[in-house]
Amino acid sequence: MATLAELARAHTELDDADIGHLQDLVSIWGLLSDLSFADLLLFGRRRGDPEAPLILLGHVRPTTGATLYRADLVGHVFEPLRRPLVAEAFATGSATSGTVNVGADRDVNLLAVPVRLSDTTVAVMARERIRPVDRPTSEQERTYLTVFDRFAMMLEAGEFPYREEERLRHRTPRVGDGLLLVDSEGRIEFASPNAVSLLHRLGMTRGVIGARFDDTGLGSSMLRAAFARRSAVIEEMERHDEVAVVSHCFPLLESGTATGAIVLVRDVTELRRRDRQLVSRDATIREIHHRVKNNLQTISSLLRLQARRLQGVEARAALGESVRRIGAISVVHETLAQSAEADVAFSEIVRPLVRVVEESVSSPLRPLAFTVEGDAGVLPGQVTTTMAVVLTELLQNVVDHAFPPGSGLANDGTSDGPVGSGQVGIHLDRRPDGLFVRVVDDGVGLPEGFDLSEVTGLGLTIVRTFVEGELGGRIRLLPVERGTGTMAEVWVPAARLVGPWGDANEPTT
Repeated sequence: MATLAELARAHTELDDADIGHLQDLVSIWGLLSDLSFADLLLFGRRRGDPEAPLILLGHVRPTTGATLYRADLVGHVFEPLRRPLVAEAFATGSATSGTVNVGADRDVNLLAVPVRLSDTTVAVMARERIRPVDRPTSEQERTYLTVFDRFAMMLEAGEFPYREEERLRHRTPRVGDGLLLVDSEGRIEFASPNAVSLLHRLGMTRGVIGARFDDTGLGSSMLRAAFARRSAVIEEMERHDEVAVVSHCFPLLESGTATGAIVLVRDVTELRRRDRQLVSRDATIREIHHRVKNNLQTISSLLRLQARRLQGVEARAALGESVRRIGAISVVHETLAQSAEADVAFSEIVRPLVRVVEESVSSPLRPLAFTVEGDAGVLPGQVTTTMAVVLTELLQNVVDHAFPPGSGLANDGTSDGPVGSGQVGIHLDRRPDGLFVRVVDDGVGLPEGFDLSEVTGLGLTIVRTFVEGELGGRIRLLPVERGTGTMAEVWVPAARLVGPWGDANEPTT
């Protein structure tokens, strides 16, 4: 489906300023639809051609009444005879109204209002309602329709949408949340039942109708600012953490003068309470990750002290490997402690892990160069922890087996010609079917007759258990196609790369 701007450029001669004006209207015209209890349709056409077809640029349905159209008609082209009142509004530059047949023997009341910018009709907004039955109308309905008529006159005069409209935040009030009609003196002429209930929660016990807006507890600065700026103003106030209200004030203009205003109000107390709970929960979770990281570092320190007191080489090596594994998990918790999200960009984990391994094994006599390429995207915290341990084990396996002492690695003094240059590459590849992590070295390669299923070493056993058992993935060790070296490939299916709410996380850009 094409956007409003795309449709306007394809079917009209509107420039960027005209299109921007229409986009401002469409961003706020849900208010007009709710006030009129009707569908609003925005038509465009080529200027100066009364026979040119009409293109539907936009459509909004009311939340206060039933819609006439279940299908999406945006982008459809209409002959002028199908919407003669719209064509007339284009030709005359004045609002027109009447009854038209829109198909299926349905007659609707149609009001066509020119949308003007700089004395030029850039589009026509059509209000379409089912012909009302003979029934008494409520004061609320009559007031809403009257307010819509005032907005329609502003639209025809080029005074709406406002020139300096305040950019709105999410969860702004709608007509159904609560509406106050205020005159030019700041007195309330009408208040919807929801608005009255909200004012009572703010502590207003006297009658609302006829009261001054200053006495509502919503604050008077918003109304004065809207009158002075002749533009909409939105504010949020909170009283003692008990009641939180979002207010949106729209001045009603006539020849550039504010003749009144409508104020939409919404009780957001429960939303703000939940926001505070989420902030508190996130802070608690980050603090837990921070403390876990500190505890893991304490355990690592204790193991290092223990290793220094041991005489056996194998025992000291085993404790060193345990320290390294704990360090990998600690890196994940440190990253989670600094993040407000439960998911982590795996690339932020990989580089600290590489530094840990590089610092522990690299030396002038055993120079190793580690590189990281690609992007793994964002992973759930539990998957990140598991993959951190897996990657650490693979890197350590490279150090132990791809470049063993005496292999002739550059400058180790055991051979005249080096087997490899000591290059280790970590390649991350996020695809629709899952995550691929490859560790490639240029070392001595796999031994003759190597079979991963028969390997009993602790490191690769941990890798296989985590990848196949916990992640439901696959691990392969293959010789490099060209030259010496080995490639360890880990694949994790896309189903396991899913956050706790079921939204797959895409790679970061």
